Order: sequence, then C-alpha cells, then structure tokens
Amino acid sequence: MRFIHGIIIAVIFLLALVFLFVSIRKPEPKNAYVLGEQLAKAVEAEQQRKSRGDTGKSPMPDGNYDFWRGETYLINPAPSALDSTLRKLCLSFAKSGAKSRAKTRSSISMDEFYTLLTFSKRAAVFGIRERNAAWLVDGLTALSMIELDRVDFRDVIVLVSLLHHSAVRIGQNANQLLSDAAALSEPKVSELIKDFINSPPEDKVLRAKWGYDEVETRDGIGFICWEFNVYNPTYDLKKIAVDLAEYIATDKYQPDFVSIATDLPDYWLRTKDSSSLDKSLLAVRGGASVSGKLRPNEHPDHESQMFTVFLVEVADESVAKTLLELSKKKKHADYCMLGLAEGKLFCLVVARSLVTGKKAFESSDSLARFSKGIAGILSRYTYKG
Repeated sequence: MRFIHGIIIAVIFLLALVFLFVSIRKPEPKNAYVLGEQLAKAVEAEQQRKSRGDTGKSPMPDGNYDFWRGETYLINPAPSALDSTLRKLCLSFAKSGAKSRAKTRSSISMDEFYTLLTFSKRAAVFGIRERNAAWLVDGLTALSMIELDRVDFRDVIVLVSLLHHSAVRIGQNANQLLSDAAALSEPKVSELIKDFINSPPEDKVLRAKWGYDEVETRDGIGFICWEFNVYNPTYDLKKIAVDLAEYIATDKYQPDFVSIATDLPDYWLRTKDSSSLDKSLLAVRGGASVSGKLRPNEHPDHESQMFTVFLVEVADESVAKTLLELSKKKKHADYCMLGLAEGKLFCLVVARSLVTGKKAFESSDSLARFSKGIAGILSRYTYKG
C-alpha cells in the first residue's frame, strides 16, 4: 500500500507539472502516451497480482536506493551496498531454470521492479567506468527479472539502450549480450529486447534517440539527460551543468534532473512587449537545466516545491545582458527568480510552489544567496574563452 500511495502522489505531482508547463513547453507529438497512463496500467496489474494471493516470497533484499544520498544520480552515482546483493541475485536468477525464473518474477513486487531498474542504470555507469562487462550482464539480467505489464515499458527500453551503449563503449558484442538477456526474459520483455537488437544502427545511438548522453566527471563517465533542442555551444555546458548541480547540493536541494540540449521557456520572461525576448531566444546556441528537490527536513511541504536552474549560451554578450535585464523587470506573484549573466552565458533560477495554498519556500530575497556561487561557476568557464 505504501508504494501505491507513493504512485498516486507522484501522478498528482506530475499532473501539476503538466498543468504548469502546458503553455511553456512545445506540444507533444500526436502519438505521445497520455501522462501516467502506462504507470496506471502497471499499478492495476500489480493489484491484480496481489489479489491472486499466490505470489510467494520475494528474493529481493530489503531496502531501496536512496535518492537523497545520490544513489539514483546517473551522473555520479553514490556507492551502495545494495549493488553487491543484487548482483548475487542476478547471478542466481540467470543460472535457474525457466519455471524457477517465472516463479521468481511473479513474487517480485512492482516497487521491487523499480529497484531492479535503478540497479540496471547504475550497472550501465559502472560497466563503463570499470570497463567490466560483468556489470552489464548483471544489469541486463535484472531487466530479465521484470514483468513488462507491471512497469512502464518505456523505462525498460531506455535501459536497454543505456546498457547497449555501455557495451559498445567498452568493446563488447552488445547485441549478443542483449540476446542472452532476452533468452532469460518473459515473452514481452524478450520481444522488446529483440526489437531493439533488430532496429537500424542509427536508432540505437543513445543521444540521437534515447534522451541521454555521456558526461565526464572527476570520478569517470556518467549519463546526463538530453532534450533534443538546438545544441551548438562553444562553452562546455555539460560541465557547467554538473558544477551547478554540485553547487545546489551544498545548499538545501538534492539534484534531480540534469539536462542538456534544453531550451529556455519564454514563459518565465515574457511580458506584454516581448520583442526583445523573442529576438534573444533566437540567438541561443545551446542550453542546460538543473532541477532540484528540496530536502525533507527543510520544509513540511517540500514535495510541493519547484526549483530549476536554466542555463543558455547565446550568440554574444549583449544578448545575455538583454536577458538579464528582462529577468530584473519581470515580476510575477506565482514564482520568484534570479537572473545572472557572465560573458555569453545567461542563467535563470526559478522557484515556486506547485500546489495552490502551499507557501513557496523561496522568495526573490532568499534566491539572492545563490548569486555569488553561480556567478563564480559561470565566470570560470567564460574567462577560459
């Protein structure tokens, strides 16, 4: 019940985000899935499994990966003892027969499936960092332990692409590794993996199709989100975004999504006369964004708070200054923001409460505490030229 309650909260929160951004983001393609539909179907399938009452005892260990400790952070995932336990479980599962594997799958809860998905993400990172195919085999085995009806299938296919990328990156026969995992999987997961194997090479390129790209950190390669917008920067926006994420982590926020090839939504700066804004946005060479979740101990309504840092590189310094001036002029009762400009970089910090009646944690005055730190990060890159 705790998981189902969490799913309901998450869906409500996501619906609030969609309502907020409906005039901010570009329209979804006509074949886009309805927000929450796949997850709702998965929850229904999980409830049906439980109602049968013959699930058996799950072999999954107690505990989950901890978002607040950075264990779900793909740019630089924090160490977790859970990895070694799950790797042993994957090895045992791979050695078992088809009937045993099916029984194991039916005993694992939907909540535990998402623990396996997180493990697979981590395996894709560590497989590259250690140049160790065993990590990737375990990550793919974890996917073979999943029943597709009880998760959002898109979560699985994206992980297939990540693990395939990691295998190619370290010189492994990626398609063979995927084929081995398909042989261990239930029919729907197996078909999904085989479809990926048989897809054209250009459809397997991580950045081109699957919403991720590599990023180099001081601890090795990680994965950063990719949002498919114009991206021709002269500055290293990946590294700047990672630095910004690490900076807000020293404050009251845990970095959540760190993305590149993003846009700067005109919503935040638009006024009745926005001709200068429209012209400035046409001069954007590339963008990045960092979203953070307010830590639970900071506010009783921490889940209702939005905190996002938008970053763009523009054609010249005058455009960055124009965006800065617009950020100073724009006043809005529903959100607060802080603009900064260094060289050809413009940064906009936006914060608000997403729930009517819930007080916003930040104000224009409180956001000022980020000015010096963010300006310092931007200047380190702009002065490198």
